[in-house]
Amino acid sequence: MPERPTDAGREMVICVLNEPDYLHDVLTAFLEAGATTSTVIESQGMGRILSHDVPIFAGFRHLFAGSKPFNHTIFAVVDDRKVVARIVELVRDVLADVEEESKGIIFSLPVSSFAKLSE
Repeated sequence: MPERPTDAGREMVICVLNEPDYLHDVLTAFLEAGATTSTVIESQGMGRILSHDVPIFAGFRHLFAGSKPFNHTIFAVVDDRKVVARIVELVRDVLADVEEESKGIIFSLPVSSFAKLSE
């Protein structure tokens, strides 16, 4: 019988990392905190896309000068809010010495349903 979808107190941690050079260190922090699986995608911020691809917003390009061409978004579903807190703590430690103003963001959301597709 397939696994029944359940909330079971799970949280989805989402980290948008604006420092691509730190991706491996951030993933190591996720793993050390107890997030044993995650998904990483390359992403771009809305401002960069609009200022480069939509002519009407080209005048705003100066606002995004120096921004990275892409960032990484990391998704992980974890079973415990303590793991979320530990991930945030470790990721902040990894990025503590980065001088950039916008290193990225990290947040979590409750998972209302969860089921593995392989079973």
